[in-house]
Amino acid sequence: MTSNTHPETGPFEATVPGAAVSPDALLEPSEGPQRMSRWLWVIYPLALISVNVVWGGVLQVMLGRQVAELLGETTAAAGVLGLVISAGAISSLVAQPLLGLLSDKTSSRFLGRRNIWILGSAIAATIALLVTASSPSPVVLAITWAIAMWPLSGLQAALTAVLPERVPVRNRGTMSGLVGASSILGAFGGIAIAGLTTSLFVGYIGIAAVMLVFGTIFAFTTKDYVPPLAVSGASKAERRAASRFPSFRSAPDFWWTFVGRFLIVFGYNFMSGMQLYILADYIGVGTVTEAAAVLVAVQGVSTLALLVFSIVGGWLSDRFGRVRVFVALSSLLFAPGALVYLLAPTLTGAFVASGILGVAFGVYLAVDQALITRVLPNMNNSARDLGVMNVANAGPQVIAPALAGALVAATGLYQPLFIVTIVAVILGAISVRFIKGVR
Repeated sequence: MTSNTHPETGPFEATVPGAAVSPDALLEPSEGPQRMSRWLWVIYPLALISVNVVWGGVLQVMLGRQVAELLGETTAAAGVLGLVISAGAISSLVAQPLLGLLSDKTSSRFLGRRNIWILGSAIAATIALLVTASSPSPVVLAITWAIAMWPLSGLQAALTAVLPERVPVRNRGTMSGLVGASSILGAFGGIAIAGLTTSLFVGYIGIAAVMLVFGTIFAFTTKDYVPPLAVSGASKAERRAASRFPSFRSAPDFWWTFVGRFLIVFGYNFMSGMQLYILADYIGVGTVTEAAAVLVAVQGVSTLALLVFSIVGGWLSDRFGRVRVFVALSSLLFAPGALVYLLAPTLTGAFVASGILGVAFGVYLAVDQALITRVLPNMNNSARDLGVMNVANAGPQVIAPALAGALVAATGLYQPLFIVTIVAVILGAISVRFIKGVR
């Protein structure tokens, strides 16, 4: 019998971009390919860095500068910026699962179903970003940014599906750690590009160029995964059964993982979204402007810890061959960070808490992403299901700061923020116990 395993890739991957390979059996998320190309260790993190350059540069800097220029530095800028960002967030919540589904159903002999979406989305997103840069008013900016989220979501959905489809299970923790580190490095790179360019349009060009270059290189230099049903001559009934949306009964591990991620991200953002005001009003470091300068240093500690421990956590998970225990422990580690804020409202306490939270979030980002790839109901629909899982990541980032702000406004107190965070992350850790199919 002829083996379908390419020496540098694994089973069911094309030996040339888009070439069909007849699989021997359905590739399950819990198994994954047996081998992967060494080049993927390099280009996959770089491609993800390039996407996060957009999130860091545009979301954190360019949109704010653009709104301020359009409104002439008025006091309404913060409120308008919030509306622009919210429009993009809502658009992304719809776009990512839908475009992931379309990516799952795509068949291309040219590059393969993921690579063709990565290339096409990178090109479309480049055009959309340049249109966004030219927006003549805040209303148009909100519309163009919401539209730009579609190709950007298509790019992210296709790249996210690469992890379960092309990375062996034994390497997913380490690769997930690199993915977590990529988000930090990419965001920093985007902020640097945006901050060092005096022209808005030039800044957008620089950010878009990084994304386009690495997206194109990835699409043309990696071998795509060929889903078994695409080449096995499956009947319409078999295809329909395979594409059925997962229910809690049919995929309990998937939905318990969804619940856990939602609770952890909610708990973290419930507190971190108010961090500027926590420093100014609760800890009392000075005015909001003075607190902003302190926040840079506090966040620097958290970022450094996150960057290091996302890689360390992923490596340890692979080393011990366990995922759930690291997810549970890292989830619980958020609680001491919030407790330090609650019991020691000092600047020293803020630095200690920020370091603990950075360690917790770094390990969590690495191992939880690896866990997600192991609980996908069906590899044929991995981009759609990962898009659904992204709702558990993006949704709390929209909901939590709004609820936290309302709670502080209603009570005049910051202590309830930390209590809610502690309760949420403990519940998130408990949810891991109900996942049965992964060690």
